[in-house]
This record gives sequence, C-alpha cells and structure tokens, in this order.
Amino acid sequence: MKKLNILLLLLLIIFSLISLFPIYWTIITALKVNSEIFTTVPIFFPVKITLSNFYTPGQTFGAVSQTAFGSFPWLLNSAVIALLSALIGTFLIGAPAAYALTRYLKNVWLGRTVLLMMMIPEAALIIPFYIIIIKVNLINTWWGLTLVYLSFTAPLSTWLLMGFFSDLPRSVEEAASIDGLSAYKIFYKIAMPMIMPGIMVSIILNFINSWNEFLYALVLTYTPFPTGAQTVPLFLSDFIVIEKSFAWGGLAAAGVIVIIPTIIIGIYAQKYLVKGWTMGAVKE
Repeated sequence: MKKLNILLLLLLIIFSLISLFPIYWTIITALKVNSEIFTTVPIFFPVKITLSNFYTPGQTFGAVSQTAFGSFPWLLNSAVIALLSALIGTFLIGAPAAYALTRYLKNVWLGRTVLLMMMIPEAALIIPFYIIIIKVNLINTWWGLTLVYLSFTAPLSTWLLMGFFSDLPRSVEEAASIDGLSAYKIFYKIAMPMIMPGIMVSIILNFINSWNEFLYALVLTYTPFPTGAQTVPLFLSDFIVIEKSFAWGGLAAAGVIVIIPTIIIGIYAQKYLVKGWTMGAVKE
C-alpha cells in the first residue's frame, strides 16, 4: 500500500510539472534578452535576466507600439465584461433556469438542449450576433460584448447548477412553503444560499471563459478603453508583428500580466472550487 501511495505521488508530481511548465516557460521568456530567446537549443534558465520586455521608455516590438505595462485599458475591459457576463449568466439566467428545470419542468430532454447550446461553435453564430449588435447600436461596447458572452455563460451555468439543485432535499423547501414563503423567496433565500459553492464554481468558470474569449471580441470591438471594448486576447494578438512572426519577449511579458488575475482568482476561490466540484453532480 505504501508503494502504491508513493507511485501515485510521483505521478501527481509529474502531471503537475507538465501542467505548470507552460507558465514557467512564459515567465522565463519574459525575463530573457533576445539573444537567449532566439536560440537553437532552448535555454531553460536565463543567464541574463532583464525587465525590458515589460517596459522600456520608447520601446517598440517591430510594428507593435505598446509594451506589456500598457495593457491596462484592455485589462479593464476584460475585467468588466467577464465579471458582468459571469454574474448575469449565473444569477439572472443560469440559476433560475436550472431551478425551474429541476423543480417544475422536470424534462430531461429540455435540460439536454441546454448542453446542446454549449456545443454550437462561435464561428456559426458570429454573423447573426454581428448583425444584431449593429442593429441595437452596441458595437464596440461593454454591453454588446456582455450580451454576446451570455450565449455561453448562461448555458454553462444552467447545466452546472441543475446538478446542485437536484441534490437539494425537497423537505427544506416544503417546510419553507408551509411557513408561508413564496416560490420566489424559497428560491433566493433557501435554495440559492444552499448551493453557494456551485454558484462560485459557475462564476469562476464563466469569468475565465469570458476572459479568454477571442473571436467575438475580435469581430465586435475595434478600440480599447476608453473609446471601445477590446479585451486582453486582442492586446496579446498585437504582438504578432508580421505573418508567422512574433515579438516573443513582449508577448511573454504581456502574457504574464494577463494571467495574474486568473491565478489570483483561482487561489482565492480554491476552497469553493473543491467543495463545489465534490458537492454537485449532473443528474437526469
């Protein structure tokens, strides 16, 4: 048994190193000088550490005019849009829909259509979304991109929270109903607080998905804050100086700055993630 535990520990260490290696490589690339970045044999430990990839006055990377520390307008847009789409998709759409599907409609196939919505590729929806956003005059705005992001945040929240609501004992809700609480109050004051770990998991996953989304932001936005709503994936794409060529130092430095918020959120919400994943399971 002891040998089995040691083997499992070694496997976990190996998988952890494999998972963390891309982050490590991004960080050391951001700290390398160009002579160490562009080498035939990869350098895993930089000899000369530099911070010039993050910011140097007057620095440009080929056709790129900004540096990593100039990412604030894009970071602000991403933070606002990702937060809005995660909260609206979870609290205003996902949770009520999941509760209705598990408590009132009780239709397995209707629940499966929610999962089907998540399988539709973004490319198939981008033209209809573009036409709609143009018609309502929300192009290149926070609300325009937020409404489009609800197409994947709301279905994910609904599908995920259906399992959590299914696990709730009905006796608690029945007791609240006998005490005179309306269906609305039972949902928001009884059911919602009891599945808070699931709510947190849904918000975190939706936030990360919205933070990393690229195609909708590329088509529906064209300027950063304060005149537009371009997000950080578009900021990173600016480090492509010519076809099939990248400003690797600046791109890695910008990547380090961009992943910091998601890492902080992941660490802070770790307890909710662990409890949420073990608490809920999708049931039919």
